[in-house]
Amino acid sequence: MESETPLLSGGWQIATGFAASAPQQQSRRFYAVYEGSAFGHPERGLIAALARGHETGNAAEAGAKGANEAAQLVVHSFAEGYFGARRTLGTKRAAHLALTSINDWLYGQTVAGNSRHLAPVSLTALLFYGDSVGVVHIGSGRLYRLRGGEVTPLMRDDRRTIVGGKAELVRAIGLDLEISVDFEEVEAQLGDRFLLISGLNSLSSDVVLAAFDLQLPPAADVVAVVLDVLGAPGNTPAKHGDLADLPLRPAPREGDVWDGFVIGKTVYRGRYTILKIAHDTVENREVVLKIPLPAMLQDEIFSAGFMREAWIGSTVRGNNVARYFELAPERRSSLYLVMPYYRGETLEARLIRPPPFNLPDGVGIALKLCEAVQDLAAIQIVHRDLKPDNIMLLDNNEVKLLDLGLAYLPGIDLRDAVKPGGTLRYMAPELLRGTQANARSEVYSLAVTIYRMFSGGAYPFGQREPVPLCRLRPELPSWIGKTLQIALSPEPSQRFADAGEMAKSLYEGLVSGAEDTPSNRRFQPSQLQIWKTATAAFAIGFFFLLARALL
Repeated sequence: MESETPLLSGGWQIATGFAASAPQQQSRRFYAVYEGSAFGHPERGLIAALARGHETGNAAEAGAKGANEAAQLVVHSFAEGYFGARRTLGTKRAAHLALTSINDWLYGQTVAGNSRHLAPVSLTALLFYGDSVGVVHIGSGRLYRLRGGEVTPLMRDDRRTIVGGKAELVRAIGLDLEISVDFEEVEAQLGDRFLLISGLNSLSSDVVLAAFDLQLPPAADVVAVVLDVLGAPGNTPAKHGDLADLPLRPAPREGDVWDGFVIGKTVYRGRYTILKIAHDTVENREVVLKIPLPAMLQDEIFSAGFMREAWIGSTVRGNNVARYFELAPERRSSLYLVMPYYRGETLEARLIRPPPFNLPDGVGIALKLCEAVQDLAAIQIVHRDLKPDNIMLLDNNEVKLLDLGLAYLPGIDLRDAVKPGGTLRYMAPELLRGTQANARSEVYSLAVTIYRMFSGGAYPFGQREPVPLCRLRPELPSWIGKTLQIALSPEPSQRFADAGEMAKSLYEGLVSGAEDTPSNRRFQPSQLQIWKTATAAFAIGFFFLLARALL
């Protein structure tokens, strides 16, 4: 039996204990507990994992040593992949990506008859992250929780008993090309004790209770890991707990000094927030402070979005997405966000000022916007409020996507984030029916924005049917209108799959669509033009006949 000092990471405090009936070098099993801080990601909390290598196929020749080697490899690789995942990925998504990668590699080793004879591996793991515990399980192994004297099984091994009493392995990492992993999130309370155990044949309550005290029955190869919850965080990462505890102050006046920021003029004032230019005397830079107003506290969704925006803004690294500055906790005395001061104007201000964008400039901006949306998608963020008001055109021709307050994080799946959000005239039709925002709904919002950029501010919606861009800008090539028509389809499946596909269509049109100019296109009159022409011809003919009759 081994006993460890409590581990601290991500707000969790966990005491651990281990017991094994066989020396590590003779065991087919491997166990470990990792702190996220050891991988440079303390916000990810802790991992406790227990794995077993199975001597099947070529791996049987290597015996316990090969099985233990495979188990160690899987546990270490899982920890590296999980802790190395992007901060915006939730527990399930990060774990799935890590295990899929390991399975692909290990399966390739086992089927290739590799001389190392690596074995397929069962894994059971606890992921202490945010304010809940993720349970990952595949193959053999069991997991129990002890609370108030009551034992609850959380996962059981999924070996199937066949004729003759021999247990057949159904699932394991590296056993098949495709991997199927059980995942659940469970509540953890102070005083909870978790038991990871492998090699236990008896399921009697007395044996399981004894294992919680690390008293193992006599057996050739049994391993138990016990974890006691001594402390747990009160907030999920995306709530940005440090900020949530800060007070609100009355909006500052020009010339006031806040935490080393000399307050300047107001650039925007809304219902819930005010934007102030300020000079940072500590870092000697011009910034914009986004300051919440007291009315924000009355709107639960907007308040949660403000905290989420702070966290996302400090996480994003895309060239075309606005970043937020992080301040040392001891410097900040109240709640506000700090952003770079971008010199330029919003796309909304520019598009309503004639002349409308020409083709090269407009497509250039559109491609940068697609890149910004894809940068967010790469770290599992859906903006949800794409519109010209949230796009800055900088003096140096750069483009910055602003305002992440309504962003949705599918990986973390916050309750607030899945509620409807966005500006109505830019929202895809399916969002109004309760569908969660995704890459295709982002394409729709992008298309409305790009259409307005070329149309001079007009929306693509007519009273009864969409208004083709060629009707407002007949001098533009037809491919730009066709691209927008696809992106604006009311049926999500008929749109581009994501902003990357839309960017590809725009780029290909720009490169190969040069021959599609107004001078080279066959004239295709509209029905209105046909009726106008016919009426004019009828009038001319009528006056001609009348003149002949009078003569």
